[in-house]
Amino acid sequence: MHLIADFSARNEVVSDLSTGYNLNNFGKKIASVIGMSHVDGLRVTGFSHLAYCCWLGIIMKRMKSIPRFLWLILLGFGVFIHSSGVNISSATASKYAVDSAWLNKNLNSDEVVIYDTRDQSAYEKGHIPGAISFPTEMSYKTEKNSFYVKGKNEIAPLLREKGIDKSKLIVLYDSGDVKHAARIFWVLELYGISDVVILEEGYTYWDTQGYPSNRQVVIPQKTSYIPSLNADVYANTTLAKVATFSPDYQLYDSRTQEEYIGEKSKTEKYGHIPTAKNLLISSFFLKNEKGDSVLKSQEEMDLIFSSLDKTKKSVTYCNKGLASTLSYYLMKRSGFDVAHYDGSWLDWSANELPVEK
Repeated sequence: MHLIADFSARNEVVSDLSTGYNLNNFGKKIASVIGMSHVDGLRVTGFSHLAYCCWLGIIMKRMKSIPRFLWLILLGFGVFIHSSGVNISSATASKYAVDSAWLNKNLNSDEVVIYDTRDQSAYEKGHIPGAISFPTEMSYKTEKNSFYVKGKNEIAPLLREKGIDKSKLIVLYDSGDVKHAARIFWVLELYGISDVVILEEGYTYWDTQGYPSNRQVVIPQKTSYIPSLNADVYANTTLAKVATFSPDYQLYDSRTQEEYIGEKSKTEKYGHIPTAKNLLISSFFLKNEKGDSVLKSQEEMDLIFSSLDKTKKSVTYCNKGLASTLSYYLMKRSGFDVAHYDGSWLDWSANELPVEK
């Protein structure tokens, strides 16, 4: 059982754990049962309706309350809607990522919304056409020199202003370090958005490959989105404490090795949270022929994670909560049950909690 204590006191979000089923969620649940995802060759909106129509037809047929010709109409209707969705399968697409070739083909899709997570100045110098600026820093609030995700009352108007729409596929990107995109990925997942993918190649690659870009600032249409908490991806101080002794948890420190072993620190505390393992961000990248850092392949990532225990709940942290959300994203992409420790090392140190070296 995952302990999420004291979250409401700091972030005012625990009260809204919605469990309602809509057609899209139903379709995704069916997809997960058969081992597929909406990004892996399925239709974003269509599969949900197909699954629902088939399910409804089967139930009604079992109840003997529907003639065969109406059952066929239901099935045909589902297939028709299924074929009208956005096909986002590609050679490199996975459940959580898309590539530049796919995004370029879908720039004008009404079912895709793109967010640039770099700072505003970088966005204004050039960005992917149609992208909305959503700088990572907008997701933080500070308390006692620590950084935390904004609470529900603060995040709700921001998400609405940015045009967050649960019915759309959200594509995030940054320059290519993936840390900023991963941060917003976690924030959106925390607040109930599940259809989120990352353009892992980033804007630098996009631009150098000659894909279109412009400087037109996009003002999104405001939405009425109401955030709902996905508490399973959130860890606070109490949970981090539990993770230091519980056999059901494993902590992962995403800071540098020097910080992990206590040679350097952003705070007056030196070392790491007891029992935490060091998971170096640098190990996720390699240099390409141009000398740029790029994410390793999924096969190489699987090798990095092969010694880690997937049966435990993984909890990632760093200093501020940027590098560790990259670890969070990559571990989730590799099939781990993972949460991010909000506040991270700054929070742990501010609370004068024990450390190891």
